[in-house]
Amino acid sequence: MKLAIWSTTTPRENSTHQELFRRQLEEVELAERIGIDQIWFYEHHLQPTAPVPSPNLLIAAAAQRTRHIRFASMVNILPFRNPLLVAEEAALLDNLTGGRLDMGIGRGLRPPEFEAFDVNQQQSREMFLEAFDVIRRVWADEEFVHRGKYWTVRKNGPLSPPLVQRPHPPFLVSAQSEDSLRWAAQHDIPFAQIDSMVEQAGRDQALYREVQTAHGHAAMPRLYLMREIHVGETDARARAEARPYLLQYWELWNRYTQFTQGGKLPDSYDFWRRQAPMLHAMDFDQIVANDMVILGSPETVAETMLRIAGRLELMGLAMIFKLGAMPYDMVERSMTLFGEEVVPRIRPILDRDAAGNRIAAAAALQPA
Repeated sequence: MKLAIWSTTTPRENSTHQELFRRQLEEVELAERIGIDQIWFYEHHLQPTAPVPSPNLLIAAAAQRTRHIRFASMVNILPFRNPLLVAEEAALLDNLTGGRLDMGIGRGLRPPEFEAFDVNQQQSREMFLEAFDVIRRVWADEEFVHRGKYWTVRKNGPLSPPLVQRPHPPFLVSAQSEDSLRWAAQHDIPFAQIDSMVEQAGRDQALYREVQTAHGHAAMPRLYLMREIHVGETDARARAEARPYLLQYWELWNRYTQFTQGGKLPDSYDFWRRQAPMLHAMDFDQIVANDMVILGSPETVAETMLRIAGRLELMGLAMIFKLGAMPYDMVERSMTLFGEEVVPRIRPILDRDAAGNRIAAAAALQPA
């Protein structure tokens, strides 16, 4: 099981964007030092609270500061860009990272972003599927002419630069609706879920496994579960430090609730019509009690992670350490405690075979 960090980008008061990105790159360096396997960056447009129009540029910058950690966009929003350009840019990143790129892809979620690009959000799934097929053909280095519903691509030369990883960088997709889960399982592509209840993730994992094996793939864990996290010296301190920033961060679900109530999310986003209001209605204690976040001392955090791993066969856990505009020193202290005192407690369990993860994690929680 892999440990990933979904590196959020929230501006702070009385600070510049230059400082924001400098600190973000330092976070990547710290993540590598404490034993994190992967770093993910998101893509948003015209959103002051998340000023990252290109996760790929962050990957290119961060790759020069690290040697081992892998990178992914979570996600490249395929309906917004020509798939030939997406494929070529990923090939360049595969070279710049030395083969440490995972290709995170998705169809986007925020209605204002689709409006900004004048893209019909109702067509986002069709656009995503068409773009995915083109990207794979470009990476296979075929010469072809694609005349699709949304794009025309004439590839009449070699992919330059060529890919480092063969046959191509691993795909990673954000998938929470049934259609997205079925599609990911058919292709045996790992899928990430943001703020899913453990019970929801378990049901989705079972559906994925059913479709995965029906299409001839081995029954392997493919779920990355995302969780906000904060580690403190004690449980009380961790909760007190995290609470104001976590509630600020959690407010994002109110924004999505407004989209649903305003009729801005099309029918193909029915999952989020139901999920966003439910998440926004949860209070702090409910969020914690349902293991929607991971808060506490190193011992408590390790126990929570093992409990989740005992209920799900995870490919990875993607953690969000920066909760809203939490001060940088508080984030760094939490990450350092995680590396020094949590990772040693969980690494022997999480490194075991995927098939034994649930049994081993459950056993680790039993009294001696």
